[in-house]
Amino acid sequence: MKQGQIEIRIAQALRVWVGLVLRRRALTIVVCMALAALSAWFASRNLGLNTDTADMISAELEWRQDYLAFREKFPIRDRNIVIVVDAAIAEDAEAAALLLAERLRETPALYRGIVVPGAGEFFERHGMLYLDVDELESLTDRLARAQPLTGRLKQNYSGAEFVDVVSEIVAYGEPETDPLYAETARVFDAAASGQSRALSWQALLGGERGGPARRYVILQPVQDFSSPRPAAAAIEGIREIIAELSLAAPGDVRARVTGTVAMEHEEMTSVTRGAAVAGLAALLLVAAILYAALRSVALLVISITTLLVGLSLTAAFAAATIGNLNLISVAFAVLYIGLGVDFILHIGLRLNELRGDGAGLDEAIVATVGGVGTSLVICSFTTAAGFYAFIPTPFSGVSELGLISGTGMFLSLIVSVTLLPALISLVLRDDSRVRRPWLGAGCLSLVLDYPWKILISAVAIAVVSAILVPRIGFDRNPVNLRDPDTESVQTLQELARDGDALPLNMVALAPDEARAIEWSQALAELDTVDSVATAASLVPSDQDTKLLLLEDIGLLLGPDFADFASVEPEPDALLASLVGLNARVAAVSVPSPSLVTLGASLGNLLAVIGSQPEMARQAKLVRLDSDLLRTLPVQLGRIDTALSYANSITLEDLPPDLLDRWIATDGSRLIEIQPAVDVTDNMQSERFVSSVRSVVRTATGLPVVYEEAGRTVARSFELALTYALILVSIILFIFLARWRDALLVLVPVLLAAAATAAATVVVGLEFNFANVIALPLLLGIGVDNGIHIVHRMRSEPPTDGNISGTSTSRAVLASGLTTIASFGNLAFASHLGMSSMGQVLTMGMIATLAATLIVLPALLNIFRTA
Repeated sequence: MKQGQIEIRIAQALRVWVGLVLRRRALTIVVCMALAALSAWFASRNLGLNTDTADMISAELEWRQDYLAFREKFPIRDRNIVIVVDAAIAEDAEAAALLLAERLRETPALYRGIVVPGAGEFFERHGMLYLDVDELESLTDRLARAQPLTGRLKQNYSGAEFVDVVSEIVAYGEPETDPLYAETARVFDAAASGQSRALSWQALLGGERGGPARRYVILQPVQDFSSPRPAAAAIEGIREIIAELSLAAPGDVRARVTGTVAMEHEEMTSVTRGAAVAGLAALLLVAAILYAALRSVALLVISITTLLVGLSLTAAFAAATIGNLNLISVAFAVLYIGLGVDFILHIGLRLNELRGDGAGLDEAIVATVGGVGTSLVICSFTTAAGFYAFIPTPFSGVSELGLISGTGMFLSLIVSVTLLPALISLVLRDDSRVRRPWLGAGCLSLVLDYPWKILISAVAIAVVSAILVPRIGFDRNPVNLRDPDTESVQTLQELARDGDALPLNMVALAPDEARAIEWSQALAELDTVDSVATAASLVPSDQDTKLLLLEDIGLLLGPDFADFASVEPEPDALLASLVGLNARVAAVSVPSPSLVTLGASLGNLLAVIGSQPEMARQAKLVRLDSDLLRTLPVQLGRIDTALSYANSITLEDLPPDLLDRWIATDGSRLIEIQPAVDVTDNMQSERFVSSVRSVVRTATGLPVVYEEAGRTVARSFELALTYALILVSIILFIFLARWRDALLVLVPVLLAAAATAAATVVVGLEFNFANVIALPLLLGIGVDNGIHIVHRMRSEPPTDGNISGTSTSRAVLASGLTTIASFGNLAFASHLGMSSMGQVLTMGMIATLAATLIVLPALLNIFRTA
């Protein structure tokens, strides 16, 4: 294998250049360090971070325009936080949600558009109009049946009186008492276990199912997108308020924070925490590998200095051309170090090899740069071309990354053949000892003896990979990348399982009311849709009939029915009533299941009370007295308020802050579509999105964004990698001048890529928004490795043809190990995206090293002897 004319000319030019550098090494170092300092200062002042993930995909795409139109017309719905309030009963959940909302409104600089769906003054006054006619009729019947009970309590507002009435109901065998027995049993169970759980009069009088209840507080936080965590102040403020209101821990009332903003905030926290640990571990491992390869503390320090100088120049370029990094382009630093260290290793190891053969320091530096420098130039062009191929894609996240990292390769080349030789010449002495590197690839010399067996094995791997590659998947749901132990992710997944994940609803924009009604009716017919809401949904139907029923309720209840005179609790009287109720229950010959449950709960409670000291027993009975009655005045007060404001309402009567969430300033109507399937499952989400968009093509929302963004990202990488392969092939042919040599570089890279993709199928690992970034790094390292090996065989072939014993193979091995050390520990991160990136890079680097150090030398030997 012979060098081409271009390679010879590059080598000559590099020798001349490094000769000039060595003659002016002090000046060179001063200029480079000054430029690095200036670049670092410029980058620190002008390089920002835009953590708004919505800006990472081109706004020209049709689905992006649909989503942007929604955000523009309904800005108050954009980037919302959802606070989920769970409680044992509906009254406590609503009270906590309203209190939380009230506290949040005290900080308008951080929180906007605060709403508690279905609660607040408007719904206090008109909420009963939103019940169905059948529900109102049932409410009338229940209020009529409850009048004897409420009448007795109005005369004697005590827990003892309530228990006595229940005892009489048991004795007389009143019908339809199961809800009363079940709700009372829940209160007794809580009291027996030392907890406080109020009886839900809303469930009793409203006919609702008793048990845990949930309410939401929806708000829009003010974010600072120049900060790595733009919602930090808002979310920390929410958590402080939750803690102050004692809603943080699991208990009777609990508040949790979720939504895209909360998940992105916790994701940044998780990534930052994981990256800090991983970064420290990577730094120590990379330093250890560099020292094992170079066996010189001085060369180690020089290498790290050179890397930092090149990184500063690249950061300054990013500041001048991009301005603000996004959550993907911020990875340019990692990619630069992963590829830049490759340049330094090849120069350092070749230098030690020549000096070990007896060459003087400056002579060895010139020979080294003139030798491996040629392959470094080719690597710079091929790797830069691979990155630049991402620029035309609609995924601006990787487009910007491609521009920065591609240019960074040329900057890395410049500092590697300028600053690095100058520092080596200045710091090292001509007579300094050269130690044998600990890292070696000599054990791979078996390829000389069995090249055809290696080739047959490679073909077999290629065939198996070709069968498996079509099965690779792409996980389009970014929720699946986040730390599953974070509150926001767990809460959203729970809501999705319960069919009530507000952030994952879809929306559609109708130009007018008529179209909104038409679309909503068609959407409601879909089996993937649970419910459809529009502005029209906010205006109650059948108002005339409902107003008549409310009038009947008012006549039934009479005046002052919600007024109760509070009295001091009487623990002893309550205990006597409990004992009496227990006797009445025991006397029933054929009790209903709910009465059996009530009897068991009451018996357990009495046993607990009987075993306690007097003071504890009195305290428990006082708390029980309150739990039995405290929500009754609230519920009857709400009915009283609704009766006082009973009148018909129209769309114009709705509160402006509520209307703003449904009707845009241009008259557009929003349609909110709630899924009937679990949209955290990719297949179900795709079915939901597809069915809804078959009715309304422009429907949007997070499920659409996740689906389409996934397709856009996958397609962008497919196109970019195709373009990169074409550009790299052309550049290789230009520099190497022979297609055979170009193919020798590319074939192992393609084999390693196919094997890596097949491995992801075998281990069940899908590609995603995070680990797909590993592909350009693997492509760049694979091509670089192949160029170094082929160039060494063309320019300075070992006499025995054994490439495994050269500095080139050691540099390839060391470079691969540094990459594994840099990213492999990410596989243990709690953030699933980071973990998957670490897994893909580790598998990919193992495949790349095997292809470069085993398959490629085997091919070279076959062609050499052919």
